[in-house]
Amino acid sequence: MSLLEKINSTTCSERFKNDWLKIFTCPVPSSNFLSFVAVAHIDAPQHSVLSLLYDIDVATEWVWKTCEMRVLKEITGDDGRVVYQRVSAPWPVTDREIVSRSTAYMDPETSEAFIKIECLPDFIPENDRYVRVRQMEGAWNILPLSETSCRVVFRLHVEPAGEIPSWLANLAVIDTPYHTLCNLRDMVKREKYRTPVNAPFRSAAGGDIIKNYEDFITR
Repeated sequence: MSLLEKINSTTCSERFKNDWLKIFTCPVPSSNFLSFVAVAHIDAPQHSVLSLLYDIDVATEWVWKTCEMRVLKEITGDDGRVVYQRVSAPWPVTDREIVSRSTAYMDPETSEAFIKIECLPDFIPENDRYVRVRQMEGAWNILPLSETSCRVVFRLHVEPAGEIPSWLANLAVIDTPYHTLCNLRDMVKREKYRTPVNAPFRSAAGGDIIKNYEDFITR
């Protein structure tokens, strides 16, 4: 079972709420590090959000603490892409590097997009200047609400490895969704994201799209 499917809303705590964004932190089985679930109402079309997510070249402008991101491999057909990401850390903590695969699905009935993120820690050799993250799982769900708005659900769990104590990481866990989604909200207004992205999506079937976030919307 996916980690995302194991998250139980009854054990999660609301950590932030305003008129367009809610952020929850959730315990994860067999981990001392919290995951987060963020639910945002974005005043932009779904295709604008998808265009931004696919535009790796600008990731350092909006993905919180990301100082490098590049595509390592475009997988043929609709099998996604492999991406390298380096996350900056304050001194004396060492920067983290993450290698992940993103696979995109589209629900043919609701047009909900689902982008699943899985860690591939051994895809390339480790750089000894950084700490390689070896456990990470996340997802984006983007559901159109109208022609000019959509709901974005961002979920992520990271085991940062190395010398970071869990109590310190858990204090700052909401910084990533808060700053990332605030930046996303501004970035999608740019002219370049008015054009729909030409990216392959798998047609979702059965349980391909993980949607167990309804409770977070109504809370």
